[in-house]
Amino acid sequence: MSDHIPSLADLRRDIDVLDDQILDLLRRRAEAVQRVAGAKDREAQQGPAGFLRPGREAQILRRLTGRPHGGLPLAALTRIWRELISSLYRFQAPVKVAVHAPNKSAARWDLARDFYGSTTPMQLCTTASAVLRALSQPATLGILAMPEEGEKEVWWPLLASRSPDTPRIVARLPFVPNPRGRFAELGAYVVAASPPEESGDDRTLLVLQMNEASPSVARLSTLLGQVGLDGQVVAQYRRDEGARVMVELPGFITQDDARLAALTAADPSQIADAVVVGAYAVPLPAETE
Repeated sequence: MSDHIPSLADLRRDIDVLDDQILDLLRRRAEAVQRVAGAKDREAQQGPAGFLRPGREAQILRRLTGRPHGGLPLAALTRIWRELISSLYRFQAPVKVAVHAPNKSAARWDLARDFYGSTTPMQLCTTASAVLRALSQPATLGILAMPEEGEKEVWWPLLASRSPDTPRIVARLPFVPNPRGRFAELGAYVVAASPPEESGDDRTLLVLQMNEASPSVARLSTLLGQVGLDGQVVAQYRRDEGARVMVELPGFITQDDARLAALTAADPSQIADAVVVGAYAVPLPAETE
């Protein structure tokens, strides 16, 4: 058994070797992503939004954060992998992100940068409508504020269309809460011109077109329960011709789910239509200090 105690120089050489090994593995991962992009092209699965796999990305982060990570904070671990994932988008599409930053505030800009990396081009938009317009550009993602009471610009009812060209909510930020972040309480949706993807632990967002300007939340909850949907109202937009109500449902639910048709049929005098406007992978729980 050796009694050799490594010197500081020895330990630094060990770190250099590990750094070289990490770089070699990063190169191999980039090459694997290039092969995936080639396979998508061959199978005609690419297209402007073919790079986006929000469900798969959530699964990767859940798996990695579930492994021992040697005291490395979860926020740092996920930031490293988000930088890696986002930087490799370029092998599949020229991705950019349009961020709703009213009054040129830094809050959602920082949230977007934390998730989509330091090298992804970003566009600052002072209105939500500007973000939605930006989504007409290929491979563009939008970052929009979650609904709030009394907000000046209500954007989410614009997604309540069955047209295949309508943008959809595909993720929720932050995916990993950072208790030390400047905007730990901030929340946002990621919107894209592509459908959401199931991750295994999801929430679905549904917009109901109501025939009344001030619908009863209690009555709506009863109707949801009758058809087997356990949802909660997260936002309302009242108009004279009828309100729009956003409901969050547990699980990954698609537009062809029979329960949605049953919901509109349960009380046509109340509900004129029910449109799935997106879904997102449930964020990881905050790390305890």
